[in-house]
Amino acid sequence: MKKSIEIIGKNRKALNLCLIIANLVVLAILGFVLFQRHNTKSEQVAKAEKTEQVANSTSSSSEKAKEDDETQLKKGSNHSIAASDYAYDVTAVNNTIRGQSQDIDDKVVFLTFDDGIDPTLTPQVMSILKEYGVHATFFHIGYTITQENADILKRQITEGHAIANHSLSHNFNLLYPGRVPNQSQIVSEVNQTMANFQAILGKDFKTRIFRYPGGHMSWQGLESTDQALAKEGVQWIDWNMLCGDAEPASVRPTTSETMMAYLDGSQKYFPESHVKVVLMHDTAGKELTVQTLPQIIEYFKDQGYTFGVLE
Repeated sequence: MKKSIEIIGKNRKALNLCLIIANLVVLAILGFVLFQRHNTKSEQVAKAEKTEQVANSTSSSSEKAKEDDETQLKKGSNHSIAASDYAYDVTAVNNTIRGQSQDIDDKVVFLTFDDGIDPTLTPQVMSILKEYGVHATFFHIGYTITQENADILKRQITEGHAIANHSLSHNFNLLYPGRVPNQSQIVSEVNQTMANFQAILGKDFKTRIFRYPGGHMSWQGLESTDQALAKEGVQWIDWNMLCGDAEPASVRPTTSETMMAYLDGSQKYFPESHVKVVLMHDTAGKELTVQTLPQIIEYFKDQGYTFGVLE
């Protein structure tokens, strides 16, 4: 009997030992699992933090790259950052070509194109300008500023050109009924065209340059409208040279040779100036202007002119 009790006691001790060992094994396994989970979670957190850091770094780099990209629009202007190097204040240019002051010392020419955007001719003009390494100011009609032409407008900023306002409708009957300026209509069209520009180029785009359809010189009684536009921060400008592509058919050039002769001869009708603002058109029917543009550029280069844009 005593021996049996001893055996039972030994078995209980063995059983207890096994239970202890089993518990230790379970605890070890549980601890290992918890440790692995903790490590995995830590790795996930670290990975997430690293991903966030990379994302933030990438975002900052992208923003920095965008800020450093001089082909981007200069905030509050009508041209790119790079174009600031050859952009001239429109008021100074206007005063100079009208003989009212000599605010500009440089011998500079401003190539200007009215009545775009034309989906065919405007890109052709831009390609020629790019080939010759010069820039221009485009006076667009507001109704052409559409999503279909958005890429052309954006390209003009990217390639260093300037953008200006040429009314919404270009309709003389609306703007000058009976040859009398309709001030409210003109101001309204200028503002609506600005809104059309900003719908594509963003709120940072701002052009304060306006050319009256037909030219300021063609109409009388614009003084009050000039003042109303000035209150909107808008300055008008005409030209003091032209290629004749919008003249009556009886005198309009029909070849590149006659267009160059017309351009050269047009200077005599304006006050003599070392600053030239050239009127051309990039709308349907002006293929001769596009054809002659390389010669026009060479004409001014040969005379030592630099090429500017209006701001």
